Amino acid sequence: MSITARDLAKPVEPFLPHVPCAEVFERLLSAGDLLNVPVVDGGRAIGLVNRLDFMLVYVRMYGREIYGRQPVTALMGEHPVIVDADATCDEINASLLAAHESSPLQGFIVEERGRYLGLGSAATLMRVMAEITARRAEELEQQRKRAEAASESKTQFLAGMSHELRTPLNAIIGFADLIRMELFGPIEPPRYLEYAHDIHGSGVHLLGMINELLDMAKIEAGRFDLHEAVIHPAEIGDEVLRMLRQSASTARVKVKVLLPDNLPCIRADEQQMRRVLVNLLSNAIKFTPAGGEVTLSARELPDGGFEVAVSDTGIGIPADKLDRVLEPFEQVENSFTRTRAGTGLGLPLTKAMVEAHGGRLVLESELGKGTCVRAFLPPARVVRRPTAEVA
Repeated sequence: MSITARDLAKPVEPFLPHVPCAEVFERLLSAGDLLNVPVVDGGRAIGLVNRLDFMLVYVRMYGREIYGRQPVTALMGEHPVIVDADATCDEINASLLAAHESSPLQGFIVEERGRYLGLGSAATLMRVMAEITARRAEELEQQRKRAEAASESKTQFLAGMSHELRTPLNAIIGFADLIRMELFGPIEPPRYLEYAHDIHGSGVHLLGMINELLDMAKIEAGRFDLHEAVIHPAEIGDEVLRMLRQSASTARVKVKVLLPDNLPCIRADEQQMRRVLVNLLSNAIKFTPAGGEVTLSARELPDGGFEVAVSDTGIGIPADKLDRVLEPFEQVENSFTRTRAGTGLGLPLTKAMVEAHGGRLVLESELGKGTCVRAFLPPARVVRRPTAEVA
C-alpha cells in the first residue's frame, strides 16, 4: 500500500485570519518545534505562516525600537550548552538532552582548554550520528556474518575431527573389550587384564566427551533435529535407572523414584529425552557425597504441561554461579568438583534439548544443601491417548 498525503498530515491547529501578530508571536515562542502554521478561513486554507519568515519580519519591524540600543547580552541565552573539543557525538547528544535542547535549530559551543573554538549545530550532530549509526549497523552485520562463517567452519571442523577420532577410538574400545572379556583365553599376568579394563573405560569416557562436543557444535549451528515419537516417561526413566544403577552403587548414593502409574505419554525425541534423564541423574549422582540421596520425579501440571525433576542432597551451587553452569564449558570449581572430570556440557546440552521441544529448564540450588533441576514441557507435548507412532 502506497503512502499518500493523508498519511503525512498532522492536525496542527490553524490561525484565523483576524488573529493579531502578537498572539502568533507568543504561540511560536511557546512551541519551539512549531515550524509552520496554516491560516484558515471558513474551513479553507488561505495562507501559511512560516516560523523563520515571520520571526525575521516581526523582529525587523519592531525589534529595533525595543532593543536597538541595548547590548546583545539582553537577548542572549545565559546557559548555552558548552562541550569540550574532545567530546564524542554520544556525549554531545547526552548534554543536549540533559539541557532539554533537542531542536534541530539548537546550537552548542565548542571549547578547547576552556577557550572558544567554534560553534556546532544539533542538525549537523543528528546527521553525523545517523551516519555513525548506519556505519555501526554495517559493521555489526559484517561481524555477524564473520561469526556465522566461523561457527560453520568450527562445526565442519568438529564433525570431521569427530569422525577421524571416533574411527580409531571405536577400534580401541572394541579390542580392549575383547581383551578384558578374555575371549581367546586367559590373560597373563593378571595385571594386563586390569590395564585392558582401564583402556576400555578411558576410551568410552573419551568417546562420550567427543559426542558431547559434536552435539554442542550442532546445536550452535542450528542443526539440532528432532525425531519425534509418542513415548512413556516411566519406561524411559526405568531404563535410565538401570543404566546408572552401578554408578549410584559405586558412589554409595541412594536413588529414589517417584513416578506415578497414571503418567501420560509425551510426544518427543526418545533418544534426546533419554539423554536428558541420563545427564540430570548422572550429574546428581556425581556431585552427591556418599550417603546422600537423588530423587527422580515426574508429574502432569495443572495447565496440562509436563514436569520432570531430579533433586539431590549434594554439594549445591552458589547463587551467583547458577546462570554460569548453564553456559557451555562452565564448571563450578571447588575441592569436590575438581575431582570430577567432564567437559561442562551436560547441563547446557540438557537445556538445549529441552528447549528444542519447546520447553524450559529451571535450576534451583542451595550451597551445601543440594540441587533440583526441573524440565518443563508444554501441554502440546502431552499425549493422553498413546499411539504406536506419531501420525
